Amino acid sequence: METRNPKWREYTQFKMDKNKFMKHIGFEFTDILPGKTIGKLEFQEFHEQQNGNLHGGMTSTILDMVCGFAAYTLVEQDQQVFTVESKINYYNRGMGKEYFAEGRVDKAGKRFHFCEGELFYFEGDKKITVAKCTTTMAVL
Repeated sequence: METRNPKWREYTQFKMDKNKFMKHIGFEFTDILPGKTIGKLEFQEFHEQQNGNLHGGMTSTILDMVCGFAAYTLVEQDQQVFTVESKINYYNRGMGKEYFAEGRVDKAGKRFHFCEGELFYFEGDKKITVAKCTTTMAVL
């Protein structure tokens, strides 16, 4: 994907560094590419819901972040990105010790970016998808 900002990586990293909630939950990005972000979460007790699995709110939060920051990689300097719509499909219970998330821009526009995300973990070599999402990000 084509970026609109020659300093897209620095701008996206600047926005990530300002996200206090991301730090609070322990989510960290491992890769930033034009139109795509990848990150991980080490499961901790406070991430779980009443049955001991990853809480659905954590799932939706992480998917929102990977999609939102993927959108930031494709905007102009000083433009902002806001979630205006999100749909999440939960595929499996989150029963992993370490979770991975990927967000990507499916279509970048002047006013809206349409994104997709996936959260998953591994059982041995088997990838287990916890949830997938589609989001619409407003570009202001």
